[in-house]
Amino acid sequence: MPNPENMQKKDVKDLIDEAVAKFHSVTKVPVAMGALVTADEEMRIVAGKGLRTDALRNLRIDAGTGVGGRVLATSRVMGVTDYIRSQSITHDLDAYILEEGLRSLAAVPIIVGRTVRAVLYTGVHAAVRLPERVLEELTHEARCLEQDIAVLDALTSMRDDPRALLSSVHTSSNNGPEWEQIRQAHSRLRLINSRVEDPEIKRELEIVEEMLITRPRVAMDKPHLSARELDVLACVAMGRTNAEAAEEMGIGAETVKSYLRSCMRKLDAHNRYEAVSVARQMGVLP
Repeated sequence: MPNPENMQKKDVKDLIDEAVAKFHSVTKVPVAMGALVTADEEMRIVAGKGLRTDALRNLRIDAGTGVGGRVLATSRVMGVTDYIRSQSITHDLDAYILEEGLRSLAAVPIIVGRTVRAVLYTGVHAAVRLPERVLEELTHEARCLEQDIAVLDALTSMRDDPRALLSSVHTSSNNGPEWEQIRQAHSRLRLINSRVEDPEIKRELEIVEEMLITRPRVAMDKPHLSARELDVLACVAMGRTNAEAAEEMGIGAETVKSYLRSCMRKLDAHNRYEAVSVARQMGVLP
């Protein structure tokens, strides 16, 4: 994963280029492509390896059309073994597919913050079933790209010193819409950081997390909460259910319950929401 300085010099298109190149190099598949989804939900193919023609380069794909458009519309993985004869997709883009000569195609959505930000493709110029290892690698690369985009989003949004934003908020009520936005940002950063492996980026995100935490308003002993316990409380603070928190964190729902019980015991809280309130009083959650 890139270091923070290099990451901030990139945009999402750069990350898609890198993911496509890496996937193509690792799997040696005939074709790998990446499409960027803009804020107005327009999708264009912006990266390609192994293409024989320019038919698909910079091609605009509407939601619901073809394989990639179906992925954009449903947020689900999609694949066909014979594109032209497939009855599970529309055929608005057949002319471009025929010009390139692609037959078998699979696509995976890149979902960040519950929004499809990009789509990764793999394909071959024959009507054959794609190997399972290729599909697994495509899915793995998609998850890595999701993480990179989330980190880029966090670093971009915090490029300006957040202390300037917080200076007026810290002196006012902590129940207004400004505080809710800060709490959401803090919770998202904790979840992103839990999936980051690069130590430099982890520390960078930790610094931003610390900036978003208000100083304690009351003097009190601070029981030690583990990083995962704080992650669970951050999810609760965002209104997540146990099942949703488990999905966000990549753990089981019973494990989430266990962390919550531990938090409530340490904080002498009677329920999950009281635990969040006490953590905010301690200054470990904004």
